[in-house]
Amino acid sequence: MRDDSPKVAHRKALVVTGTSAILDSVVEVNIGKSTDALQDYLGSYEVLSLLIPTLNTLIGALPAMPQLHTIQLSNIILSRTYLHTILSAPHPVHLTLQTVKLPQMSTFPPTRLRKLTLTRMSSWETVEPLIAHLAASLEYLGLQMCRFLPPIQLQLPPFPYLHELSHHQERIRNTFPDKGQLNELLRLGPQVTRLHVTGHTRNESVIACHESLQYLYTSIWMLSEDIFGTEPFPRLIHLSLIFSEYADTRNHPLTPSSFIRGHFPTVTSLHLSIPWGLRNHAMVMARSQHNVQALKLVMYIQNGKEDEAMASWFPQDVPNDQHPQTMSPAALQTLKLEVVQFDDELEQSATRCSRWVFDDIVPSVKGLGGAGLKNIGLLVSQPKSKSVAREQLLSRQWVKAPNGDWLRLE
Repeated sequence: MRDDSPKVAHRKALVVTGTSAILDSVVEVNIGKSTDALQDYLGSYEVLSLLIPTLNTLIGALPAMPQLHTIQLSNIILSRTYLHTILSAPHPVHLTLQTVKLPQMSTFPPTRLRKLTLTRMSSWETVEPLIAHLAASLEYLGLQMCRFLPPIQLQLPPFPYLHELSHHQERIRNTFPDKGQLNELLRLGPQVTRLHVTGHTRNESVIACHESLQYLYTSIWMLSEDIFGTEPFPRLIHLSLIFSEYADTRNHPLTPSSFIRGHFPTVTSLHLSIPWGLRNHAMVMARSQHNVQALKLVMYIQNGKEDEAMASWFPQDVPNDQHPQTMSPAALQTLKLEVVQFDDELEQSATRCSRWVFDDIVPSVKGLGGAGLKNIGLLVSQPKSKSVAREQLLSRQWVKAPNGDWLRLE
């Protein structure tokens, strides 16, 4: 029910709630308007209140949706009655609130919600009571592009079952007005094993999850002692790094492999999302992590010349003539390549990537893949666009035979 006129949205809601077969199969309810990314949601922006008939109809039917697991509300005013009904629904697992004006409440009904995502929210005085109510059962908490003002002090109870926290901060706005409050939030969830922390490079420290963290998803530019401290994370097994903040690339050198080795020495699975032009740099980084057995590279090809030129901005962490001394000889066993391209045909991109694999990855002596590499998978995709009606995919896979030859699987 997004981006429809109030009359159309209400008409859809009546169709849904009046048809038992639809009610039985609904897994997600999404009501509201899309957020204008350029709109100052902390300024004069007024949350829409035109969908009241649709809200009345759909929220009243929530108990009749046995497979419902997600409710997302966007750019609306939520009354006490609506919020009470949503929290009381017998089936939902995940509540997502995007630029929603919450009511001021001090008491809440029992709820089955285990996941909460807050996007572009600003009023901590209405958000904090809701988080505090869910704290005893919350397993996932997401804070996306929020800015909580005025200045606050966290007064939340512990999160005994919180296993995953996702935090994305906008470039010019901090989520919390005082540094250290994200870390304080992590202290309240001592069982957090998965952390997504992305956004502006000047983020907050996350060392409170030092002993429990097993999966980390972050930006390459955020790997610093200011954020991750000086001590290694002893339980981390998966590291996912995103090449982002293109405006900062000339001011921040590519993260040295030594930082990853020193802070995340037990990582066995590495996932790197990079431009095509940094593929060799990524292989050097991965191979210098001596315990990495599985590597996934997601590479974006938007303009071949620009992607190749970008590599010159980053001196390789390990010069080519030092590869044998620095890179692990046989740790890497599995390599997955995902190429997202926007300009060429799928076959052209697949051929280009295949040529790179056999010229630079698999050669027995100087290959970037190493002697232990046994399996290579390639998936090339082209997203939907004006010229492409639907996403297109092409896949290839190679395995290493006992005699050292590489065989393509059909």
